[in-house]
Amino acid sequence: MGFPQREAAIVGVYTTEQARGMERSMWSLELEAIKGALDDAGLSHKQVDGLIPMAYETPLNLHMAWAEQLGGRPITYMDVGNGSSAVAKATNAIAAGMANVVVIYFANCNNPNGPRQLKVQSKAPRVPDWQFMVHGAYMSVWYAMWTRQYMHEYGTPHEIFAEYPVQMRANAMLKPDSLMGHRGAITVEDVLGSRMIASPLHLLECPLDNDGGYAIVVASKEIAKDCKTKPVWVLGGAEATYTDSYMTIPSPWNDPKGQAVRKCSDMAFDMSGIGRDEIDVAGLYDCFAVTVARNLEEMGFCSMGEGADYMKEGHLYRGGKMPANTDGGLMANSHNGNPSGMHTIEVTRQLRGECGERQVKDAKIGVTLAQGWSVHGLAGTLLLAAD
Repeated sequence: MGFPQREAAIVGVYTTEQARGMERSMWSLELEAIKGALDDAGLSHKQVDGLIPMAYETPLNLHMAWAEQLGGRPITYMDVGNGSSAVAKATNAIAAGMANVVVIYFANCNNPNGPRQLKVQSKAPRVPDWQFMVHGAYMSVWYAMWTRQYMHEYGTPHEIFAEYPVQMRANAMLKPDSLMGHRGAITVEDVLGSRMIASPLHLLECPLDNDGGYAIVVASKEIAKDCKTKPVWVLGGAEATYTDSYMTIPSPWNDPKGQAVRKCSDMAFDMSGIGRDEIDVAGLYDCFAVTVARNLEEMGFCSMGEGADYMKEGHLYRGGKMPANTDGGLMANSHNGNPSGMHTIEVTRQLRGECGERQVKDAKIGVTLAQGWSVHGLAGTLLLAAD
């Protein structure tokens, strides 16, 4: 039995305000996001019978707490996942008759990414106290090393990677509620002239660090046909991981074909029957430009070492053959702790034709790639289609 194509659809999406230092609680943001996504779909909280919270630690008491808030009714489907794989899991559950309306949600508030106070440890690094502390910094150090290795291995000029945040700022300028769009355009010279964080990465080459929440509602095809919004149908999706959370950091070049991203992408595309050349719009996890290059390679859009050239040729940018992260991505729109679902929300809005000036013309098929919890070691790929 294959993946249940078009048996379920994304029928509601919502993002709260995205900002730094918000005077809100995580719970209030989650509540706003859940209510907003249900309202977007035209559904009631009384119809929800499946929950997928995307917290970093997800014990069942989180499901139980929200089951109480949603009316104290039985919730029949409970799972975990990232922004892309959660939608695929919800689809499978709905097709199996385990639920009819599944809400996927996340919020972060006053919990900044990475360490804020370093301390000397007498223990080995492979313990929770040191899980984020590599050479006294956070992920920028790992990605700096990977960027340097990529540039060395393939002769990639730094300017190709520095162009990426320039294009994301341009995208964000077309999204009124993005964090960075109101600050205006930047140039490659601005990027390379910004403060050095971890060589060769400068400040404007690093993702944002902010608060915010969001939610996604997936419903059965029977319910979807009566929702307020156009359904965005799920064609295929998968998830994969191969390393632990931020502690063991293998080189992404250990396997020429890739590992987690390659596996879940091949599975998702095979399930959907969609070819890579059929994608109209993409949401690619883009914490750093080298991540985008490597993901393009692992996802099968180009060969090993060709990701930077794919970017250089403008295929990802406005007017390209596969515009990606049209909201500005993690560098210019929002990076709210676990932004893996933000890409799915933007692609959903594109496939519903709701993106105004940044709308991709005639967008019918989209792909989203989620990562998180581990540097390139956990991934989820999702294929979506417009109604």
